Amino acid sequence: MTKKKTKSNAKGIRGVLPYFLTGIAILGVVFLGSIDKQNTDVNLSLDTFAANDYNVSVDQLSELYVVADLSDALGLASASDVASNYVVTTTMYDSGQTSAGKLEKPNLTNITASRGVIEYTVADGESMESIANKYGISTDDIRWSNGLKTTDVSAGTVLYIPSTSGIVYTVKSGDTVESIADKYGSNVEEIIALNDLEVSGISEGARIIIKGGTLPEKERPEYVAPVVRRPTYTYTYLGDTSERQNIIVLYNRFYDAGGGQCVNWAYYKRPDLHDLYGWSLGNANTWAARATKSVVNHTPAAGAIFQTSSGWYGHVGYVEAVNGDGSITVTEMNYGYVPYRVIQATIPADKVGNFNYIH
Repeated sequence: MTKKKTKSNAKGIRGVLPYFLTGIAILGVVFLGSIDKQNTDVNLSLDTFAANDYNVSVDQLSELYVVADLSDALGLASASDVASNYVVTTTMYDSGQTSAGKLEKPNLTNITASRGVIEYTVADGESMESIANKYGISTDDIRWSNGLKTTDVSAGTVLYIPSTSGIVYTVKSGDTVESIADKYGSNVEEIIALNDLEVSGISEGARIIIKGGTLPEKERPEYVAPVVRRPTYTYTYLGDTSERQNIIVLYNRFYDAGGGQCVNWAYYKRPDLHDLYGWSLGNANTWAARATKSVVNHTPAAGAIFQTSSGWYGHVGYVEAVNGDGSITVTEMNYGYVPYRVIQATIPADKVGNFNYIH
């Protein structure tokens, strides 16, 4: 029985041994492979690339992938940091490889910007088009990232350049990664990975890259809000009744008066006249002559109907008030031949005597 147990243990050890040796071999490859050919540095952190002028070799990129994969598989506490370093390094490499298999990452000087945001100073002879071609992005990406209406740039101008197609965005109060991705048409996971947000998240004032993002039309610096054209009214000359001051449109479409003409408004304001005369007063130009059961004179009073025979059919309206300066405040419909529109206006004192008033 003892021999069988020993034999069984030995068999179990032989089954695990290949995996153990493979793990040791991989760690050995990672360690030895990360040693620079000139033994300059064995550390694959971003500080290493910074000290080496942000040069990323193909071998280092591969080694970082293996380290990130192993860290994740083994559940190491540093797994998220290692993965973040790999994402950033891949972005550096993918944005423009040289023939030597290395990439010089442009200077990153703004500590509030994520590592994917490039702070770029325009050199003599450069244009926005040449800069966009240099980084494989569009001029809109650059313009929108910097709030520029046009593509005009001059030497010495500092621009924020996204290291991949998209826009550089300054985080505002209340923003979340989800709200930014939804508003600007991007992907939550890509925003997090590209801007190293796995641990810290976003903070107000930070500059981040929204990969593939576009600005809504109203947020684009070249956007010009359409001019709101309010309706203008041309008031047709009605003889000596044409002058109006302080015109206010009370209703553009008032249907309660039963019609859209001036006489409908007058009857609406003075239903007693309709009770007294029915429709026998006729068009507005005959009201003063036919209102034989009412007092008709040239003295205005609140509640009176003012009337003139000027114009094609004449005109009537309602006196709302007699003012201290001798002017009167009136309301009227279809003034200027706009049916159903009701206005309030002031008739100046020197014009008041031109009307008949039906009391």
